[in-house]
Amino acid sequence: MGATLYLVFLITLLFSVIIVVKTAYNRTKIPCMTGMMIAMTLGMSVGLLLGVIFGILFTDDFFIATLLGMVTGMAVGFLAGVPVSIMAVLDGLLSGFMGGMMGAMLGAMIAVEYHETIVKIMFFLFLAMVLILIYMMQNEINGKKKSIYQNPLVPVALFGFLFFIFNQTGPLFLSSESAEHNHSKHNSKDNGLLIKANEYDFLPSDINIQVGETITMSIENTGTVEHDLEIIDFAPEGVQRKTSHNHGLSANTIHLHAEPGKKETISFTPVEKGIYKFVCTIPGHKESGMIGTLKVS
Repeated sequence: MGATLYLVFLITLLFSVIIVVKTAYNRTKIPCMTGMMIAMTLGMSVGLLLGVIFGILFTDDFFIATLLGMVTGMAVGFLAGVPVSIMAVLDGLLSGFMGGMMGAMLGAMIAVEYHETIVKIMFFLFLAMVLILIYMMQNEINGKKKSIYQNPLVPVALFGFLFFIFNQTGPLFLSSESAEHNHSKHNSKDNGLLIKANEYDFLPSDINIQVGETITMSIENTGTVEHDLEIIDFAPEGVQRKTSHNHGLSANTIHLHAEPGKKETISFTPVEKGIYKFVCTIPGHKESGMIGTLKVS
């Protein structure tokens, strides 16, 4: 994890504590309906944000990612609802549950190249929700009394400031697989190519090889469901399979299949330059992000 991701966790915790403490301190001035809205919004927002992050960090263990997302969302929703009423507690718990579950699912399914983008989107959505809650709470607490927090320009200005500061920081996932493994280049001295299939992406997903170079490609299934890999409209020569399975395809089609924990290997020699896509053909897997690019130069 990069330092920026720790900053996301810190800001999320800080704003969640502010909302919970502010709700508890002003519980006699906050109507039940407003308290229910606070618990529901905060639980859902935190669950979605942290669920997405956990889904990315624990790609190989979707159960843990989902559990962490749900627990954190429910905990925040519960704490926000306790000072108000039992109905607010239920709202917070259920919203945190749903937010954590959906967030973890989204984080696990999103393609590697979009990890940074989706976390930033969810983070700024969380910030927007929190600032709206603060504005709403101030209106309830102060009533007709004027307060600087009741000026809608204040949360907008604060959001803009945080947006600017956040975008001056570094990447969220400094040591992410997208930085270390998502790109692979091969030459004549290194013709072994291992592609790992997770839920739901390929690592690496961007590969460069040379015309005339004999490549030994393997797919290793590190996920929990079956995966395959097929290079679209790619017609190399000298295709040799390391197993007896031909998958019912033409002899020069590059198609690999592996059950969870298994590996399959094939050798071939590219004869034409071009950029080709490879995908997992298992229904729904391509749509979930199992795509990659093979560049032959």
